[in-house]
Amino acid sequence: MKHTLNRQRSLEMACLSQLTYVAYNQGLEVVRDILKSGCSPLVRQYETIEFIQAPRALISTSDFACCGLALSAPNEIAIAIRGTENLDDYFLNLLAESNSQGIHSGFDTFVERFWEQLQEFILREYNSIKDIFITGHSLGGAAATLITKRLQKSGLKLIDPYVLETYTFGAPPVSTEEFILDTPLYRFRNAGDFIPHLPEIIAVAIKRIPGLRGAIANWKPGLLETLSNYSHLEAEYLIENDYSCRQLDEPDISKIWQQDVNDAVDASGSSAQQQADGFSVGECLKTLIDIPDEGMNIARVRSFTDADQATLKA
Repeated sequence: MKHTLNRQRSLEMACLSQLTYVAYNQGLEVVRDILKSGCSPLVRQYETIEFIQAPRALISTSDFACCGLALSAPNEIAIAIRGTENLDDYFLNLLAESNSQGIHSGFDTFVERFWEQLQEFILREYNSIKDIFITGHSLGGAAATLITKRLQKSGLKLIDPYVLETYTFGAPPVSTEEFILDTPLYRFRNAGDFIPHLPEIIAVAIKRIPGLRGAIANWKPGLLETLSNYSHLEAEYLIENDYSCRQLDEPDISKIWQQDVNDAVDASGSSAQQQADGFSVGECLKTLIDIPDEGMNIARVRSFTDADQATLKA
């Protein structure tokens, strides 16, 4: 399905994907301060800002962890889901066997844990005259894809010209079978990120290690075939380290949003607080696309420093 990429919207979704990590590590109030401060000119003002939460099943059923953000404005709803951050997430990443619908069991379980809350939010905030945007990074990108599918299966109807769009960053594939979305999905990755190639990379590695292939086949017959059958939806956009971007099946398209980023960086200023360890527009995409050095966790800027918070409240 052919769609037109909205550069400004893509950058906003990247910013929201980064903010989910800030929400997990530092709380909702810090995210509210960031959004209300205007220090991120790529992200619009949202009237409603809520946590999406799920129980920590491997630790204690009484503990809940932030899985993302649910945002609402007069003309739109945005759902942003974080990537891997705790032991529960790593465990779910490893549940790579597909369920009866051909969907990655771990990713589906991750979404199921907060699905009721998310449904309630959408039913409360949606009035048929709002756009809906869903985004996420890594595990969160896989979740965003499955959320979109669930919304379509639920019978959600948008009235033209309102849209439902999904933006994922460094997300792994979610299904071993034909998986069709009726709405636009934009997949972004950088050349150095191996996460979007999982679990196929695992299957290739197992096949090349003497003795391991037979051991896996005896332990879980059919697992290697399942891992090899995971595939992505829609076209893929490759982001370079200079923020240029091109659609991989259209190699002549390049630098489709670089100027947007440069303008945003100029607008955001370059204070020491913004450029150090906290949230800054210029580092947002770079944070999401850098070559991974933390396994499943490839977004490195996770916090908003005390100095940043003091600056916002000054």
